[in-house]
Amino acid sequence: MNVEKFIKKDIRFSLIFIMIGIVAGITGFIFDYQKGIMSGMTIGFLPTGIVMLVLYKYALKKPEMRKNIELEKEERNIFINTKAGYTAFWLSYFYIFISIILYNTIKIPFLHFLKITIIFMPVAYFSLVIYYHKKY
Repeated sequence: MNVEKFIKKDIRFSLIFIMIGIVAGITGFIFDYQKGIMSGMTIGFLPTGIVMLVLYKYALKKPEMRKNIELEKEERNIFINTKAGYTAFWLSYFYIFISIILYNTIKIPFLHFLKITIIFMPVAYFSLVIYYHKKY
């Protein structure tokens, strides 16, 4: 497995994330176009790209980081993450489906529903990753 190839690819992705964050920031704050959406994109893409860039630049110099990346790209871990993502997607789908059906009886404000959903989805995914790591 060529770990350096993965690192360089992820560095390119981090630079793309940084560029999207910068363009969204310029579009929202300087041109005042869709300021709310563009600020959200800036807050999402820019820090993610910067942290990815720092981590992968650090990984080029440190062998222990390369070992972690190699383990992350291992076939078993890819299988587990894919299976957990698949299951978490369907759990989230049915959660949203049932919530919409029960919306009239529950009477939860939409903002609270979104907060619950944003918490539910990663909790479901990471719980399934832990479960499948123990199972396989």
